[in-house]
Amino acid sequence: MHYDQDVLNRNKQLDKIIGSFRITIALFIIFVELYLGHRTPLAMGGYLALFIYSTLWLLLQTRHCEPQIGFCGYFHLLIDFLLMGSFTLLNSTNTYSYHDGLYIILVLIYLVRFGKRVAITFSLLISAVIVYICLCRHFEHNLTHYVLLGTLFAIVFFVGNILDLEKNLRERLKFLSSHDELTGVYNFRYFKEQLDQELARSERHQHPLSLAIFDIDDFKKYNDSFGHDAGNIVLAEVASLLKEQLRQGDLLARFGGEEFVLLMPETNKKGAFVAVERIRQSIAGHNFPHRQITVSVGIATFPEETQNSQELFQRADQYLYQAKACGKNCCQYNRE
Repeated sequence: MHYDQDVLNRNKQLDKIIGSFRITIALFIIFVELYLGHRTPLAMGGYLALFIYSTLWLLLQTRHCEPQIGFCGYFHLLIDFLLMGSFTLLNSTNTYSYHDGLYIILVLIYLVRFGKRVAITFSLLISAVIVYICLCRHFEHNLTHYVLLGTLFAIVFFVGNILDLEKNLRERLKFLSSHDELTGVYNFRYFKEQLDQELARSERHQHPLSLAIFDIDDFKKYNDSFGHDAGNIVLAEVASLLKEQLRQGDLLARFGGEEFVLLMPETNKKGAFVAVERIRQSIAGHNFPHRQITVSVGIATFPEETQNSQELFQRADQYLYQAKACGKNCCQYNRE
């Protein structure tokens, strides 16, 4: 499964923070246990295993930083459950053990890293251990376990909802930073970044690349006659028709007020003309409000006609003006 690089980088940084924190917690546990005098060979082996496991968590998760929990995540969840379940059973006769507080830390880790579902799963597994202890021993000796149980689910509910709101806001802001809000296609800033990358790839692999500029014919007259709200509807519908005709790998963006730009990697001028002409005809045949809408299009190709992105736009714009001069509702390109 393909994930956005920004998401992977964020998760990698998050895993480094969590991994370092887990190692710190492991060292804290070892220090406390040694201070309490638990220095038997079995205990010392357990301390070493805990430290190694915490280090392993950091190494594995930073290499497999997918947003979903994955195999490594399930492995860590199982080990954490077995470790903490063992701690709870061994200390079940105590009214309180500092190990119980580690549950809250682990729930927060799974909540922040993998979301509410995974955190709830971990909480349910631990709850089964806690309920078993409470049912098998006098209630008054295990009151703190019930308090812990309620705290775990309270954290998942409240913190989980806050994280969901933050995630939705982050995704919305990311969408707005790269898309045109009215039409839903990419904005020109994002398009320009991708164009530079595609030009470099095209030059490296010696593949052609074509760019087409679409301009809605007489759009200003349409706005003046029927209002800007009607014009916005036309822009959204034209964008929708363009998106319907996109091929895999094509990139569409809003270029100006009534202009759209289409990037077609690994496409020569004849292939680009065929694709663009199909789009032009679909727009001309669409039933728009009030009257027919048409587009004029100019196509330029790299590296046959141009050497860089600036020349590519200038050349496509020249052919667009030729299309306007030829009566509009047509496509112009280098036919030589």
